Amino acid sequence: MNETLQRTEEAVDAFIKALERTGKKIEKYETKLKEIRAELEKLEVQVLDLSSKMREIQRKIHEKLNKIKRTNKLLLQAKSERQVETYDRDLRRLHKELAKLDKEYARLKEEYDKLVAKEEKLLDKEMKLEEEKARLYHERELLMKHAEQIMKRLSGKIGRIRAA
Repeated sequence: MNETLQRTEEAVDAFIKALERTGKKIEKYETKLKEIRAELEKLEVQVLDLSSKMREIQRKIHEKLNKIKRTNKLLLQAKSERQVETYDRDLRRLHKELAKLDKEYARLKEEYDKLVAKEEKLLDKEMKLEEEKARLYHERELLMKHAEQIMKRLSGKIGRIRAA
């Protein structure tokens, strides 16, 4: 009978250790999730900032294109050589400014795409960690139920020993 009690006690100790291990793993996943969420927050702020800069540059590009269109119309209606030279100079300047804006927009777009890709990777990682955490909680619950069953059997055996 002592041997049975000893085996039951060893089984209970094994379950307690398993519970402690899953608890530590859950804490580790919680810590990783907090880090990922903090980094995601930073990325979201950066993405929003970049998208607002991109919208502003798009607005400026649109303005430059409208100015170029108006200048082209004026160039076609020019009556003197001096007006043609002035409008031509204005067009070159506007095209140069437009090229700068296009380069800036392309740079921001590339940076934006990189941040979005990084954000997606972090979201995937977060989902995997959440799934693993849920699996560990489930495993922990099963261990608890199993430990309860062992404790019931143990108390039943103790009751029988006392009764005998």
